[in-house]
Amino acid sequence: MKILPVISTKGGEGKSTQAANLCGFLADAGLKTLLIDGDFGQPTASSIYQLTYEAPCGLYELLMQTVDLSDASNIISHSFIPNLDVIISNDPQAHLLTAMLHAPDGRLRMRNILQHPLFKQYDAIIIDSQGARSVMLELIVLAATDSTIGIVKPVLPDIREFLRGSIAMFEQLRSLSSYGIKLPAVRILVNCMDYTSLAKATLSQLETIVSEGKYSPYAAELPVSLLNTQIFDLDIYKAGHFAGEPAHRLETQTRRKSDSALQTMHNLACELFPEWLSQFDALLSRSVKEVNHV
Repeated sequence: MKILPVISTKGGEGKSTQAANLCGFLADAGLKTLLIDGDFGQPTASSIYQLTYEAPCGLYELLMQTVDLSDASNIISHSFIPNLDVIISNDPQAHLLTAMLHAPDGRLRMRNILQHPLFKQYDAIIIDSQGARSVMLELIVLAATDSTIGIVKPVLPDIREFLRGSIAMFEQLRSLSSYGIKLPAVRILVNCMDYTSLAKATLSQLETIVSEGKYSPYAAELPVSLLNTQIFDLDIYKAGHFAGEPAHRLETQTRRKSDSALQTMHNLACELFPEWLSQFDALLSRSVKEVNHV
């Protein structure tokens, strides 16, 4: 089981949309996938895909430990996409913020809960998060098995905010290493990329910051890398959100310079989960053949 949080301390970077697109691709590739909506302020991920069954409980009961996990129907909602389940966000008053801040195990609660046998059925668990620094973001980060995806747009103020917010949070969590807790790596995904000279120059600056370890004085303890895959600023991702469909289903081929949504999500999945490369390749081949046949 792989647990992968999608994070940024800045709102509007596209975390929910790309978390949902990644989940949709993994599920269509045959992986049993769970999307946890950890954004209690704007629970977008809970509503991107139509649910065929909505469980009576969600994130609030999960973290407050008031739900019986021996019965999956209490907490696991089912989307219309085969293999894709959802835990909805249901804390509009943000009570979890205070509860987790004062709980002795607050920052480790998600990490501990996901060790329950209920979650062993999943190949991948993707956790969306709120675009703000809080204990809720920290507990989501600490639930990761290996790494997190840090979403950032190729805009200099956004990159500065990512370094000032997300990376600073990791710096402060370093103290947990004395308890045997290893922090996950940060893998930066550039979202809404375009072909302007400004975007390219900004990306070049980010590459230099990462490669030279300028993102933190503790770079040796905080591994940060830049994913090769980039999500371009295309209407297809907005159309997928509007239609409630994974973007890779809507665009399998293109004549423009940038890759199709299918190829892009394939590339991203292969980078993040190379152990399932054959299944991703099979989905890519199958999807292209279906379109050509039509």
